[in-house]
Amino acid sequence: MRTRLLGTIALAVLLLGAAEPRSLPPPGADAWEPLTFRSVERETVYAPLADEAGVRAEARCAASALVLPLPDLDLARTPVLHWRWRVDRALEIEDERSKQGDDFAARVYVMFRFEPEKASLLERARQSLGQRLFGTEMPGTALNFVWSSREDPGALWTSPYVDSSRMIAVASGSADGWRSESVDVVAAYRRAFGEEPPAPLALGIMTDADNACQHAEAAYADFRFAAPSP
Repeated sequence: MRTRLLGTIALAVLLLGAAEPRSLPPPGADAWEPLTFRSVERETVYAPLADEAGVRAEARCAASALVLPLPDLDLARTPVLHWRWRVDRALEIEDERSKQGDDFAARVYVMFRFEPEKASLLERARQSLGQRLFGTEMPGTALNFVWSSREDPGALWTSPYVDSSRMIAVASGSADGWRSESVDVVAAYRRAFGEEPPAPLALGIMTDADNACQHAEAAYADFRFAAPSP
């Protein structure tokens, strides 16, 4: 009886430990990799925050991202993504669901691994070509959590550029100072794609203003994945 009890306690400790919040390197740290786009002439400027760990982003008719690989993240145990962000200079976009308006003062996105067993021959060919061109694993799907100009929080739509990418408005308009966000990534994926998410590939942040050629400024900090609140 005592042996069984000790075994149960040990298992409980192991499971609780696996569900501990996972803090991520602050954006702008060495673990975050720049992501640029060949079709965009100007890149977003990312610089460390002066007063805390995080990064400030400024885009003048520009777009580029910072990406953090997530090779061993267990979304089943820690599906909730927490972060802080602020918009210091907002955008004025008429239609964010169009290619001409696909700009956001701040966006946080999660990319997921490609699942060849669920893909068509054409999709597998595109994936193979992308890996050869860029020399890295290409995502299969993505969720973009955006700070919108006009869409109400909770709005969901398909990216006008990539039909395997979904946009979800988390915040809207202008704000005074930092906002703290919490998003259940698994629940968001089920809502967006109607199925369970594949393994996560990477986390990204991006401030972009290239399509509308405007000026946006934002800041990002304190990313972590955690278990749902009891």
